[in-house]
Amino acid sequence: MTPAEEALFQNLTPGSAPARAQLDTSAWFDRMHTASEESPIDEYLTNLAGINRLYLQAQIRNDYTPVLGSLVYMGMVSAAEGYFRSLLRRLILVDPACRENASSRNVSYGAALHHDKSLLPEALLEGQSFASARNVAIELKSLCNISQMSKDGGVPRLLEDLFDDFESICQVRHCGIHRFGKLGSQQAMRLGIERHKPLLEKPLKLSVQHLQEIAEALEALVCAVNSYCFADLLKRTHTASPAGRDLPKRYVASWTTVWASDRHRFKKYYEIFASTRSSQRSQPIKPVYAAFQSFIVDQNRRR
Repeated sequence: MTPAEEALFQNLTPGSAPARAQLDTSAWFDRMHTASEESPIDEYLTNLAGINRLYLQAQIRNDYTPVLGSLVYMGMVSAAEGYFRSLLRRLILVDPACRENASSRNVSYGAALHHDKSLLPEALLEGQSFASARNVAIELKSLCNISQMSKDGGVPRLLEDLFDDFESICQVRHCGIHRFGKLGSQQAMRLGIERHKPLLEKPLKLSVQHLQEIAEALEALVCAVNSYCFADLLKRTHTASPAGRDLPKRYVASWTTVWASDRHRFKKYYEIFASTRSSQRSQPIKPVYAAFQSFIVDQNRRR
């Protein structure tokens, strides 16, 4: 750089040019962290509670700002994405049909070389975003064959309104990530151009009340998906077993409907979906197993 160029640079840039920082990214992560033993739903609720404290405490201190609101908003969506990733990983490890579906997917050599076996399914999803109702539906269908989810992004009618809210939340999130909160034309069109046209290039201004509504919408979706997938997968473990009516058979073993014999297998599914943290905690495992037994008896009677 010539003296003239250096003078121009110094005049345009506040302060002096900083020396290049020697960044050590390996120091930015928690080395002592271990994979959570909580169910995906409880892990999500723990994360959401931590995020909620950030803006609620800021409100109490009277220093809440829209910038904090935007950051909290992105964290809320990230927590929901984390739930879907954790759910799929756990199901691939436990459910034979999900594992078979995942077996045709590729992972990088680096992931196969360095990942812990219990976390390897995460590598299948590294390039996938779950900040989209369509993407969530596609993965639940292609990896888990969840009923009424479709490979073109369709969702069960029972969950449509919740997924519509999720899609709106995700569209607004794009503004926070890519445009520092300002509304772009693509998101405005997807959200409804008539209502959002006057807001083009306007920044997000989320109130505490807005954040509480968003948190409630995300929690409602996650809890509903959790319950829906649990019931759907459990039913399939019977209907696609040798004792069931479905073809092809996706499971080698049938349920005995004897608790002592089924306990170990059933507990694996229950622990993926059961919540001990939500306002309405999951029922204990034995009543849930009894309800599943009743389903099997009813299915066998109809055959």
